[in-house]
Amino acid sequence: MLSNKKKGASTSSSSGQALNTIIGRGSRFEGKLTVDNSVRIDGVFKGELTCSGELTISQSGEADATLMQCKDAYIDGVVNGTVRADKVRLDTQSRFTGEVYTDSFTVAEGAIFHGSCSMENHQKSQSPPATDAPDGAAAKPLTSGSGPQVQKGAPDGAAVEPRTSGLGPQVQKK
Repeated sequence: MLSNKKKGASTSSSSGQALNTIIGRGSRFEGKLTVDNSVRIDGVFKGELTCSGELTISQSGEADATLMQCKDAYIDGVVNGTVRADKVRLDTQSRFTGEVYTDSFTVAEGAIFHGSCSMENHQKSQSPPATDAPDGAAAKPLTSGSGPQVQKGAPDGAAVEPRTSGLGPQVQKK
C-alpha cells in the first residue's frame, strides 16, 4: 500500500473511522483482501474482502465478491455476491445481486436489489414493544394480517380485541 501521510494528517470515512485502503477509479484488484479499518472501492474488485470498519462502494465501483465482510456497507455501485455486515445501505445508484446478511438493511429509492436478505441478529436482540393499552390492559400480538377492521355500528369507545386471523384488530361493542 502506498501512503502519503503528513504528521497530524489523516484520511477518514464518513463515520470518522480511519480509511486506509482505496481501490481507485481505473484500478482492478483480484484476490483476497483483509484490511484493518475502512475500504473504499472506486474501481473494480473481484474476490474476497474482509475489513474491520466501513466498506464504501462508490457509483464508479464494481465488486464481484464471494464474500464481503465488514462493520457497515454503503453501496452505490454494482455488486454481485455476498455481503455480511452490521448495517447495509443500498444507495440510489446501486445495483446489487446476491445475498445480504445484516442487522439493518436500507434500500434507497432507485436502487436495484435482486437476491435475498437475512436479518440474522435482529431477532435475538428484539424485545416485545411497549403498549399504550387503556386501563393497563395487555395487548396481544397479531398473528396475521394488517390494519384495523371496524365492526359496523360500533359506538364510540368500543373495545379493540386482537384477532388471530384476518386483517388485524376488530372493534366490537362493549
